[in-house]
Amino acid sequence: MSAGSLQNFFEPQGVVVVGARRSFGFGYGIPLFLQKQGWGNRLYLVNSAGGQVHGQNVYKRVRDVSSPVDLAIVIVPAEAVPGVMEEIGERGIRSVIIETAGFAEIGKRGMALQERVKAIAMQYRMRVIGPNCVGVVNTENKFCSVELIEESLAPGPLSIIAQSGVFGNILLDHLPQYGLSISKAVTLGNRLDVDESDVLDYLDRDPMTQVIMMYLEGATNGRRLMQSLAHVTQKKPVLILKSGRTEAGKRATASHTGSMSGEDNIYRAAFAQAGAIRAESLSQLIDLARVFATQPLLKGNRLGIITTSGSLGALATDVAVSSGLTVPPLSSFMVTQAREISPNWMNVKNPLDTGPSGIYGKLLPMLLADPGIDMVLAIMVIPYVAVRHFKSVGMTARDWFGDIASIRERYPDKPLLGVVVGHPAFVEDITSLCGRSMPIFTSPELAAQALATLWSYSKTRKKSGDRRSDIS
Repeated sequence: MSAGSLQNFFEPQGVVVVGARRSFGFGYGIPLFLQKQGWGNRLYLVNSAGGQVHGQNVYKRVRDVSSPVDLAIVIVPAEAVPGVMEEIGERGIRSVIIETAGFAEIGKRGMALQERVKAIAMQYRMRVIGPNCVGVVNTENKFCSVELIEESLAPGPLSIIAQSGVFGNILLDHLPQYGLSISKAVTLGNRLDVDESDVLDYLDRDPMTQVIMMYLEGATNGRRLMQSLAHVTQKKPVLILKSGRTEAGKRATASHTGSMSGEDNIYRAAFAQAGAIRAESLSQLIDLARVFATQPLLKGNRLGIITTSGSLGALATDVAVSSGLTVPPLSSFMVTQAREISPNWMNVKNPLDTGPSGIYGKLLPMLLADPGIDMVLAIMVIPYVAVRHFKSVGMTARDWFGDIASIRERYPDKPLLGVVVGHPAFVEDITSLCGRSMPIFTSPELAAQALATLWSYSKTRKKSGDRRSDIS
């Protein structure tokens, strides 16, 4: 079925929650959450016991709901799911999220139950997300099939596809502290029907999604995943974290969402061929998301480094050059400008080590303006003993490094990342100084590697664009 058939999952006209309950659990919390988000007048609750939940009447059967409904959220025991699916199909609802666990991930008995549910879904031409998931999030209209903290509902350019429900949920809790906001999120669970390729195709057409993060345990259809990735990555970066590299990891994924994770080297080659970006860890996935969600694509691989520590500049240079970037000499115009305001002891070259000169805030915009530089890494470190002294006499990080957030706004066309190492209070000061549109790293090597990854993807996009131009 077409990717457009997923629209009801994110923009339903009416929602029925089968398994609403008065005691604590998903069936208690989800209806209450949806009410708070303004969905109460399009929300219908079903439980065979009837009565009321959260002030709303509860229907005993799905067929008793007479209002327009195009999405069902199922939260009943696994053994009851086939019967509920029959009711949903007969009612004419064609989009279903099954949050219940206890299917293929538990072994043969669960697999057989899942196959029964799949047969019913096919009979009624239903699209199903799950089972063993927490469904979807759409921050634009505040529709969610899972409870979230308020900070996670701020709309942003990032969308998430995760096989694991809990992983997707905690990732949504975790991202706001890095200044990351999302547009859509989908947790797929056992992928009885809707899989990662379906969601990729949907997000490809979603104007709110600019960057896609994926947590993958295994592919349902490797060939189709390759096709979807190759198409989507021509327009939007796809960042993938895949588990199941080791035999023990493969066994863990099989018992988690019933996935067969496959050979890791095959996935690695397939992702690279399709233009996707593989993260080696959760922390790297988040780092890359911070960069791709805030920085423009690169026109070249020339890195400019400005630092208050020559050693950190050297560490960044090593990683940058070994990863495919260059650290070229500064332009003659830039050198002339910088020497006019620099003390005699300062070497004006790339990396640009300002030391304790106090002119960092003047040199940073010069470096960004240099036509021979495509991106800038700004390393800001001061011993905290000195920071406390500066604060005691009324000086701030802005006095030392300049108004970096404003500098970022003046030069939006070149990637600019920051690095700060030191006392937590100093890191917090610099992060605040730089603003949300400039990711701050606590390692020069990781920041340089992130820029190299951005360059690698930029090259891929440029090549695909050139190919399209040749064809046209």
